[in-house]
Amino acid sequence: MPGAAESYEQTILDLSDAQRRSYRGVAHELREVLRETVNYLAPDNDVVGAPGFEPEPGTKRPTQRQKALYVFRRRNLTNEEGSAPELSLSLVEELIATITRNTYSRGARDAHTLSSVAEVRQLKMWIDAVLGELLQIHKGRSSQPPRSLATDFAMK
Repeated sequence: MPGAAESYEQTILDLSDAQRRSYRGVAHELREVLRETVNYLAPDNDVVGAPGFEPEPGTKRPTQRQKALYVFRRRNLTNEEGSAPELSLSLVEELIATITRNTYSRGARDAHTLSSVAEVRQLKMWIDAVLGELLQIHKGRSSQPPRSLATDFAMK
């Protein structure tokens, strides 16, 4: 996802610019990085075609929350992860999906109001956490160090 990678890198540059007067565009850029990532990992047709999909009340298409849940549910779990009670997995998935949706909503609010650098930095930390989980960048891979978000976007 080269576009998401460039947008993400631009937000890092913008947040470090001491001369910047407005951060509204930065918040919008972060929100779009999250939206593009979720849409890439969970296209509408795939989510709608998943067993048990039901649109949320008042919607015609899958929500960002439903898309995040789809991503987490379709992952291949190891035997160790699969042995955890299904209820626990559902609760974790639901919590992560809720955080994803709340983070996306926060980005929408900040993108349409004047935002301080502190607010946008906080938003970036939340989006980093959600993207890290969606892209599995913190997942251990033998002796390899974890990838960065920018590296992971470039690989997509």
